Amino acid sequence: MLGYVERVLAEARELYVRAVAANESDLVGVDPLGLILNGTFINSTALAVGHTQYRCVILEVYYNGFAFFPGEVQGSGIRALLLPRPRNVTYTGGWVGRYLITYDGKTYDVTLFDIPFMESSSYVSASTQEVGGLYIIQIWVRKPLNSLPNGELWLILAKP
Repeated sequence: MLGYVERVLAEARELYVRAVAANESDLVGVDPLGLILNGTFINSTALAVGHTQYRCVILEVYYNGFAFFPGEVQGSGIRALLLPRPRNVTYTGGWVGRYLITYDGKTYDVTLFDIPFMESSSYVSASTQEVGGLYIIQIWVRKPLNSLPNGELWLILAKP
């Protein structure tokens, strides 16, 4: 699985750099913590960004047909549990996932969104939520534009 995670990150980095060099920075949507694009995976539980090493848990990886999307993950002192969807709620054009994330003895209720048509106009999109000392990061990669993503990576980072 780590190979797919690394491919998504490498492709996101490459598309981002290419778009900025071609003066198409409007076609990449990366928030300030998108510096993760400069990250290097040490192994499946550790990521280095610059001189900082983070513990990590992978929530989802999708790459050209390979999909890893568990309902529960645990590692690096972090536990994430995907809650069942309410039967009386429907969503059009996207997916909403509620997670209970436990870290450092505290539990957080976190909602993540995946709305492909909103992200389809960017080569790379990355968003970050900071919750209780954790960074929950979502990255989408697509080429060509206006298509479904051919790469997605959702992960949780914590400073050791």
